[in-house]
Amino acid sequence: MAAIANKIIITNGGWERSRMDFAFHGSAWDLCMVRFDDGLARALEAAGHRRVLMQGRGPHLVLAHIDPQDPKVYRRPDSGVFVVSLLRLPRPPDNLDGHAHAWIVRTLANLMIVVAGPDDQPAIYVRTPDRTLESIGAPAWSPALYAQLMQHLSMLDVHLVVDNIFDRDLEPELRQGGDALPAMRRAAARLAELGALTSGPPVGDMLAPQELRHLQRLYQGSRMSSGNLSQRHDARRFWMSTSGVDWAQLGTVGRDVELVKGYDPGSRALLISVPPGVRPRRVSSDALTHHLVYRSQPGVGAIAHLHAWFDDVQAVGPDYARGSLERAHVVASLVQEAADPFHAIVGIERHGVIVTGETLDEIVQRVSDRGVLPVPCR
Repeated sequence: MAAIANKIIITNGGWERSRMDFAFHGSAWDLCMVRFDDGLARALEAAGHRRVLMQGRGPHLVLAHIDPQDPKVYRRPDSGVFVVSLLRLPRPPDNLDGHAHAWIVRTLANLMIVVAGPDDQPAIYVRTPDRTLESIGAPAWSPALYAQLMQHLSMLDVHLVVDNIFDRDLEPELRQGGDALPAMRRAAARLAELGALTSGPPVGDMLAPQELRHLQRLYQGSRMSSGNLSQRHDARRFWMSTSGVDWAQLGTVGRDVELVKGYDPGSRALLISVPPGVRPRRVSSDALTHHLVYRSQPGVGAIAHLHAWFDDVQAVGPDYARGSLERAHVVASLVQEAADPFHAIVGIERHGVIVTGETLDEIVQRVSDRGVLPVPCR
């Protein structure tokens, strides 16, 4: 992060890629993983990607082995590098999804591949930070197995929009959040009661101090939270929650909620107004999705993204990596295709729903009337 005059710029290095260079980090610690690595590398190379050494700037995609007895976390140089953690479990635990989730947080990975069970016929699973464990149904070592894994890996070869450009130009009359902050507080409190919006523990509870510092440097966040809220301010600007916000302590403009004023496609960054004297956090990674919905649907006044589900939801899946231009376009298109885009509920499989409405209060009422369900894992 660099400060220029009255502006703070967060970038991921600005480097472009014409193909996906990949490399393995760490070593396979049993014959099963040696065989798995060989098959996955061949599949990536057959798809036109290039295996490179772990040196210099490094690859776009890092396949990082986890040794549970001696875990060494790969520290990506910036947020534009994708990390896939490879976890070998000869004897999988009863709560495999919870176990995988703890490791994906600890390794700061975008995707985890779990290879569980006996060497000759292990079961293969994938998990992301915001999607539950998914079984790869194809038999171990078969071409179909690697074809399915390549589909998941292709979701990472995207255009990330996680950079923020902060201008300390927020109007004095908006430095307390206007009418948006009370509305977002009311919505957060009620949605939390319904189980549709939660604040997780500080990730420091799961990470070593040096790993937490690395996470904060990359993403300006120190907490896990589910979902996000936004409210339109005017024709081009909207208020939105920040990444890793504590929903029970939603209160400071620039730290918990921010005014998003646009998107710069040249630098692939969200443009945000913040008040002086506050160290800003990165806005939610779904900010570009909200930006596209507000620009294309002038009747939408508020949006809630919830890690929850409802009956009869039109959904897409698998989706692209969060924070990507591709994912934003898919979700915005789904809203546009809804029977009533101004009051839509659309879903991302194994993840949650996006609800549009005139106000956050109206969205909360509709969610309360429908009844919140857990996100289907199948």
